Amino acid sequence: MALAMPVRTDRWDWDYFLSVRRDVLQQWSTGAPLQDPATLDEALAYHRQQPWWKYAALRNERALQEGRVQIVPSVGHALVEQTVEHLRMSEDLKPDRWYALTDTYTRKGQFAKAQDAIERSRRDGFSYLNGYPIVPHGVEGARRVNECTRAAMVTDNNDEDARLGWEIALAGGWTCGTIKSIEQCIQHSRDYPLELMIYNQQYIDRLAAHFNEQGVPILRRASANLPGWDTLGFKVTVALLECLLSAAQGVKYIDLSLGLGMNLVQDVAAVHVVQTLAREYLDQMGLRDVKVYPWAYFFLGDWPRDPAGMAGQISWNAAVATLAGCNGMSIKSPDEALTTPTGKGFREAMLIVGQTVRLISGQRLPESEDLRLERAMMESEVRAVMARLLDLGDGDVALGSCRAVEAGVLDTVFSPWRRIKGKVLIARDARGALRYLDAGDVPLPPEVREYHRARISERERKDGTAGDLQWVIESATWASRPLTEDAAQRPY
Repeated sequence: MALAMPVRTDRWDWDYFLSVRRDVLQQWSTGAPLQDPATLDEALAYHRQQPWWKYAALRNERALQEGRVQIVPSVGHALVEQTVEHLRMSEDLKPDRWYALTDTYTRKGQFAKAQDAIERSRRDGFSYLNGYPIVPHGVEGARRVNECTRAAMVTDNNDEDARLGWEIALAGGWTCGTIKSIEQCIQHSRDYPLELMIYNQQYIDRLAAHFNEQGVPILRRASANLPGWDTLGFKVTVALLECLLSAAQGVKYIDLSLGLGMNLVQDVAAVHVVQTLAREYLDQMGLRDVKVYPWAYFFLGDWPRDPAGMAGQISWNAAVATLAGCNGMSIKSPDEALTTPTGKGFREAMLIVGQTVRLISGQRLPESEDLRLERAMMESEVRAVMARLLDLGDGDVALGSCRAVEAGVLDTVFSPWRRIKGKVLIARDARGALRYLDAGDVPLPPEVREYHRARISERERKDGTAGDLQWVIESATWASRPLTEDAAQRPY
């Protein structure tokens, strides 16, 4: 589908939304029961009878009051029964949310293939899908999953067109979903137009806003999980843009989710900066009533293949997220490097993370000169990119985002998306922080360029080599290299 005009940030008219909705619900047979406008009222009625703890937004507020960090494991199998079994395996640990990952076929709108895999999975007693096919299972399946746990249910919206899946999730009582327009293109798409991705997400946001208007607190997660080789300044920019686009449609509760890079100071600085700038830009847009919450997503780069290494990396991610003062974290499983995550694996992960969080016991990374400097440089970077983006879009965030990609103002490395320029080169410095070797056309202020250059120079002096493409490649695989390789390099 091609848009008749450039996408804009303006809030959708409700009647226009309803006119688009008719086509969305025809994408697959499970949308047909939702065609009657009365089903929106029925879905709202279903939500209103749920207890408060089924709402991710309300759990966020309770966690703030209690000074507690929320722990969110993932789930997703071909059958409802398999998914329910996975959830129930850890119900006694009381996860705050379950993050339901959709399968690849559903993500790409190939619902017939997903349905075929469901039937084969039922026949053979094995999950042939790498996630939960929310569209083929429909509202009935979503409610069965929702009603088997006290946790809030979250859908990943990890699709190029996740609109029907979001309709089914909301009708099924799920109370949170991710915002994935810019991130989705960068991370999972090859040719999909950004303007169409933003348009699809605006539909999702407008429906969430309608539920909020009717007294049902739906949370959206501004997602900048992104791979483990993107700079943290870039991730903050993406999360900020997703947040502003969503809030413009009327969403009132938004997580600011950053994928960790695993350098403590840099990650903590990023969590601080995204909160500061989101509040500032939202207030400038007159959206002072939008509540934002800092969240972390565990490192989305390479993970060790051995369980002991996985456990160590899980613990470190949990420590970083806690020391940064995050409201919560989306975690990984020890078996995830080798297979589709299992219920047993995520139970083990919850125990590892829970123990790490308990031991930290409310501590936060203290202020230091390193933290203040990292924060200042990152904030300067994001402000410069946002200023250029808004200039390109004549003040419109959506239009500016599209034009910023075309101009290389929004750019990163190793993306499958053909629209990204890919001029940027990124490597880790001597302290493991992610730095620009080459910023391409990203409008970094001179002091930020010099800061990254200085950090790279520290490693060059330490290693006795010049930063080059080999550094970029090594940085993409540094976390999964066996420790025996490091030991073999020592001459003693």
